[in-house]
Amino acid sequence: MPALLLLSGPAAGLRREVTSEVILGRSPSCDIPLEDSKVSRRHARIAIEEGTARVSDLGSRNGTIVNGEKIEAEAVLLPGDRVQVGDTTVLYEPPTRAALTEREEPGDLENQPVEELLPAVGPEASLYGAGVALLSATSEAMVLRRAAEELARGVSADKAAALLGGTEGLLTAAVVGAEQVEVPRSLVRGALERKEASRKGGLLCAPLLASGGAPFGILYAERPEPFTADAQRVCAALGRLAGEAFAAVRARNEHEASSDGGQKSAAALVGTSRQFRKTVEQIRRAAAVHESVVLWGENGTGRLLKAQYIHSRSPRALGPLVVVDCRKTAVQVEEELFGRASAAGVPPASSALLRADGGTLVLRQIEAIPRHTAERLARLLSRKVAPARAGGEEPIDVRLIATCHAPTATLVSRGELDAELSKAVQGVEIESLALRDMKPDVPLLFEHFAARVARARRKEPPTLSPDARRLLGEYAWPGNVEELKGVAERLALLYAGTEVPALKLPPEVQEGGVPEAPKTLAQMIQRLERDAISEALREARGKKIKAAAILGISRPTLDKKIEDYQLVVEKRRL
Repeated sequence: MPALLLLSGPAAGLRREVTSEVILGRSPSCDIPLEDSKVSRRHARIAIEEGTARVSDLGSRNGTIVNGEKIEAEAVLLPGDRVQVGDTTVLYEPPTRAALTEREEPGDLENQPVEELLPAVGPEASLYGAGVALLSATSEAMVLRRAAEELARGVSADKAAALLGGTEGLLTAAVVGAEQVEVPRSLVRGALERKEASRKGGLLCAPLLASGGAPFGILYAERPEPFTADAQRVCAALGRLAGEAFAAVRARNEHEASSDGGQKSAAALVGTSRQFRKTVEQIRRAAAVHESVVLWGENGTGRLLKAQYIHSRSPRALGPLVVVDCRKTAVQVEEELFGRASAAGVPPASSALLRADGGTLVLRQIEAIPRHTAERLARLLSRKVAPARAGGEEPIDVRLIATCHAPTATLVSRGELDAELSKAVQGVEIESLALRDMKPDVPLLFEHFAARVARARRKEPPTLSPDARRLLGEYAWPGNVEELKGVAERLALLYAGTEVPALKLPPEVQEGGVPEAPKTLAQMIQRLERDAISEALREARGKKIKAAAILGISRPTLDKKIEDYQLVVEKRRL
């Protein structure tokens, strides 16, 4: 029977058979309910009609994506297609081609544990162990380190290295058995220019090579005794295995970076005020060192953006950037940090600590980590190890950046942060200032956010009247930069290419104060969206098609939002 397998998101691992139709959405009444703010109450429908699977979007605000492309109408699903709904990826499986049976074959049943069948000694065992080690590596740095370790073990070398670079110079990526190695240029030329595996007495060299490309590095080993032809073959095979593993990990990391909005791209910080420049200088100094960094401050102040900025300008910029949101459920946080063992139909998941090897691990809202999880994390960080996929522990090289709402010493004194975890992340602490402390930057930030939306719609950004600019500067911005971003984006949608008078600003900004009842950032954004829709409907005189065009959304999406916000549409004559 056709089925849906949820590969990621809040319900990852769930498998749901499709008999007629399945509705995905945030509402508990949906067939597959998803606790995800990016998902609408009734988001998408997948149905089997006359033997064909079809998916359609139900007017969601963020759309439904099939194999990387947003669908505008009903789409046919083929076996292996992937449907993206918010943070959830759904794999469509065709009717199974295999099934369990009670059929018995003639003859005696012979059973033997798998471990007893795997090679234990000799060249076969060496290559088998190396293959497992390289396939389970989660970062480029880990591939190279494991390649050097397996080469040293496989050929009994005193020193071994996996090196990246060309014949003009090598970048030492991983060395075992010594602080550094010196490689004869003749061996390097043979490996990189002619794809040769060479041996000369106690020296051994082979190219790092992936399918369809030129060598991009070498494996090298040395010892006092001469190497044999068998050792040469082992080195050549390891060079090819490591090359394929390195290319696969790099491709996966590049895909993840593009799918998460380009986290690995250099982040930009906008502002000119004295307070802002002081913060940027602190961040630049922190990026240049190897210490852990704690970014503390109110919600909405751009702490994650600053963490991305530090990573992108650090010596680890080419390494992975892994972000763990500690505000998720205790089970989700533990699985992300420490990995997940495999179960029937559910593959294992590597820990964030392993995936960040050679790069940066960002812990968002570190004070939200449950106590028992914090204690285990602190122990692993202090010993610089991570849970290995095959059991045990794996050495790692990770830089830590943590975000929180107050200095770590304050959080520890309040009992909000584990003392041992606080020690593990101890390093540079930088305050992420509230927007009210950087009032001169408000107009500049407004222009930045508004221009970005306008460019995406190929229109001119709006300008502020003198009174509107004054009111923006006087407002306290309790939601900080995120609230200002919401206001700027809304006004850019409604008034592209025109001047925005003071009367067009949100009521709380016009009043120059904070709303009477404090609201969460999510509530503030919802209020801004509701106001934007109301304003567009007024401007369109109640005509929904025109209002949808003003907002840059589809008519079904507008209808859905009108229903969600319980808006009354009044049609007015000209």
